[in-house]
Amino acid sequence: MSNLLKDADYAIKNNEIEFGLTCVLEHMHEYPNDVASYIMLCRGFIDGGKAPFAYPIAKQAVAQKKNWNTLMMLGAVEQQLQLEKQAVKTLERALKLMPQNEAPHNFAILYRLLAGVHVQMFKFDKAEYYAKKSLQIEQHAQAHVSYAFAKLHKRQWAEGWYHYKFHLGHVDDRKKHNYSLPEWNGEKDANVMVYAEQGIGDQLAYMSACPVIPKQINCHPKLEKLFKRTFKHSEVFGQQFASVFKEKVTATHQTSMATMMQFSEMKSRSGYLKTDNDKDIMWSALFEKLSDKPKIGIAWTGGKVSSSGYRSRKLSLEQLTPLLEQPYTFINLQYKDSSEEIEEYYKKTGIKIHDYSWATLSNDYDETASLVNNLDAVVCVPTSIYHLAGALSKPCFVAVHNTPHWHEGLEGDSPWYQSVEFFRRKDFGTKKTIELIIKRLESKFFSKAALKGVA
Repeated sequence: MSNLLKDADYAIKNNEIEFGLTCVLEHMHEYPNDVASYIMLCRGFIDGGKAPFAYPIAKQAVAQKKNWNTLMMLGAVEQQLQLEKQAVKTLERALKLMPQNEAPHNFAILYRLLAGVHVQMFKFDKAEYYAKKSLQIEQHAQAHVSYAFAKLHKRQWAEGWYHYKFHLGHVDDRKKHNYSLPEWNGEKDANVMVYAEQGIGDQLAYMSACPVIPKQINCHPKLEKLFKRTFKHSEVFGQQFASVFKEKVTATHQTSMATMMQFSEMKSRSGYLKTDNDKDIMWSALFEKLSDKPKIGIAWTGGKVSSSGYRSRKLSLEQLTPLLEQPYTFINLQYKDSSEEIEEYYKKTGIKIHDYSWATLSNDYDETASLVNNLDAVVCVPTSIYHLAGALSKPCFVAVHNTPHWHEGLEGDSPWYQSVEFFRRKDFGTKKTIELIIKRLESKFFSKAALKGVA
């Protein structure tokens, strides 16, 4: 390996992606066909969140030199792109070609890649098998997390939460904070700083099960007002993404929201959030003027590209038409701008979906919470809005996709909220799932006699 590639390897390992890629490119000016540089480029693109760029490079590396190393990199890229069937075949080929006297570290890498792709394929026994094999060789966050996902999907909470904590600080969306405090390990006499390291839905779920009264909370800035009102005995700061925390630290210990779940009892709970009374009055009056029909909030897409199950999570408004034809007033709860889609759907069908983007797209979730708090029910795919509905004790009916996140798990109802019901598309298919939700809404809001009289 050249000095430039050694520098690139060090830089990428230390998350200095841009510098690492610069070193690789400089090396490739002299050696444009060097397979080792292709592999290093792929590593940089994967770690930099640009896996699609790595795909053609990894394929070229295999075409130029098919061995366990190039196949392993191609399989890693395919896993990142959620091409699970391709990835498992590629990684199994790599394992067959790997010499038995190869360095144990490389076996550990391959095993944890296989563990990860089997999690994506929902083959959790195999995922556990490969994660354990990897961990027997070396302790690595990826292997721990694959093991955690397998356990959490099966609602084996104790083992799941233990292994999940190793994820913290190893991926961009789970930053480890440092308040110069010791990590909280469940001590009852500690004053705890609880901080956020994931998305809004995760934070709502974790704080519903918070096992202590936190001394301080550092959350997503959108949640600051809502959490200040809810957690009256805690200091709340919306500085999750601040590079430097400038407030006075009065806590004695620190823990991330996900890490603290090791010390919480997992059970379905009632709502806990406290909304703004003035905002509630406003939304109540607004909805009363809309119609005398039940007000149903809807969200039909969820998750960012590359997130777990994002390909199958979303529904279209056309698929929801049987629901949208029912005698309700529908309110858009999408977390992204859907105004054009809503307008186009109205032109095609004449069905009105009311859109209050100043509330749903607000940088203050306090507004969104009051909107949801004044609905009669919510229908959605798995997205943060169902966590909000559950945290407000609002009836919520979730059309769970075939490849759910561990928050939804493989079977059973919501492990988080009493007011949330899951309808699983893998059991009924999409069409039947929507029909079941329609019937559930009917039973909640109308008797059969009253339903016949609704225009």
